Amino acid sequence: MTEPELNPEQYPPIDPREPVPDDPGELLPDTPDTLPPAPAEPMPGDGDPPPDGGVPEPA
Repeated sequence: MTEPELNPEQYPPIDPREPVPDDPGELLPDTPDTLPPAPAEPMPGDGDPPPDGGVPEPA
């Protein structure tokens, strides 16, 4: 794979010693201020089959 030639004036090299800015800049107007709550993941119950379905692997 080849890398494109980048204009160093438009894309200056990144100095890994520089800290990352805290402000990501202006967000899109329809971006919410907070994320919605994550959906609850189902927990395995006592009567549930094992994750592999309890099926032995073929020999």
